[in-house]
Amino acid sequence: MTGPSTEGAVKGWCPSLLTPMESGDGLLVRVKPRAATLAAAQAEAVAQAARQYGNGMIEPTNRGHLQVRGLTDGTVEGFAAAMAGIGLAAATPEAEAVRNVLADPLGPDDPAARFDSHAVAHRLSAVLETDPAFHALPGKFGLLVDAGVALPLAGCTADIAIRADGDHLAVEPAGGDRALRLPEEAVEDAVCRLLAAFLAWRNGPEKAAAISSPRRMKAMVASCGTEAVFEAAGLNGPWLAKSGLPRAAARPQAGFSPVQGAAHGYFSVAVPFGSMEADDLTALARLSRRYADGTIRITPWKSLLLWGISPSDAAAVGEAVSDLGLVASPDDPRNRIVACAGRPHCAGGHAESRADAAFLAAAGLPGTGPVHVSGCAKGCAHPAPAAATLVATPDGYDLVSDGRAGDLPVATGLTREAAVALLAGAGTQLSDASGPGRGRGPGP
Repeated sequence: MTGPSTEGAVKGWCPSLLTPMESGDGLLVRVKPRAATLAAAQAEAVAQAARQYGNGMIEPTNRGHLQVRGLTDGTVEGFAAAMAGIGLAAATPEAEAVRNVLADPLGPDDPAARFDSHAVAHRLSAVLETDPAFHALPGKFGLLVDAGVALPLAGCTADIAIRADGDHLAVEPAGGDRALRLPEEAVEDAVCRLLAAFLAWRNGPEKAAAISSPRRMKAMVASCGTEAVFEAAGLNGPWLAKSGLPRAAARPQAGFSPVQGAAHGYFSVAVPFGSMEADDLTALARLSRRYADGTIRITPWKSLLLWGISPSDAAAVGEAVSDLGLVASPDDPRNRIVACAGRPHCAGGHAESRADAAFLAAAGLPGTGPVHVSGCAKGCAHPAPAAATLVATPDGYDLVSDGRAGDLPVATGLTREAAVALLAGAGTQLSDASGPGRGRGPGP
């Protein structure tokens, strides 16, 4: 038995605000909030522009961006101009494409944070935008700045990560076995040196012959070794072993969470199956003005946060969020199901993934592990293994157990009703996927 076909599948294209991508429902673009934060007025403007220039569908991404769908050749410029007017666009397509800096959602509002991750993210973003030398970086190349203690960037990676280490910061290239330990004021220079070293290696004759198009920092580290990467950047320690860096194990649950040391907490609004309407974003902006600090924090977990919620207001916020059809409770069965856009929104989709995901959620499947509903074998919505993955094909759904969308299926040609019956029967055996998938499907 072979895995689902990936013939014709194209991965690696990374749309931005000024470089749209064609999809099944028109053009899609990505809006990049600065330091994980939208002011309520910005959120309302994004929602209005999504309605005016697109089809009103908004999708949080795993890079902390907002994807807006349904634009046309005649509306892209108007949407981009609207975003520029609220400070959410770089001056050129090249600058916008590389403005990829992910920050933890709470930033300086986390009482236990060792440094202001949002301030560092703003500075690094400004460097990427204004230095033309860095506009040659690949579109998927990204930085991560994480000072979170109450809400760290669980499970998130980047080409270069900056995290707290006591009263210093640790700068870690992807795939490396060590990080550089240095004071906050030296971080910007160190990151710039690493970026310059990566670009020199990527374009130089010394790159590994086996790597035809090295697009990420991990390829340089694999080819040269961590120490050589730092040496190429003119950075010579002190070092911190990778094992000494903190790694968060869990992402926030939907609903209200108190924050130790703060009088207020945050409310995590999960977006079911990764898609919301523009009107939902408008409503959340109004909720933030009424109950929170007037901002919306964008996370890489396809959820939005309202910060500054009083415990006494949590129930009212939860009721309002539920009324919108969004996820306001950790017990909501939609939390366990991940789905891509699917048909008709994605030209490569073989099924209406989100409608089928809603069908599965309503069925009340047993088990604790995640279920991934993928419109094709690319598995864009969840590149990691899942306890169960349903992969749409022209002949129905294939079921992959404890694997990725491209792995070998254990059943093929299923209707969604048959898939529910099969998953219900195997529910006690479904567990959180942590091991490698079967077969030779594509990796993350």
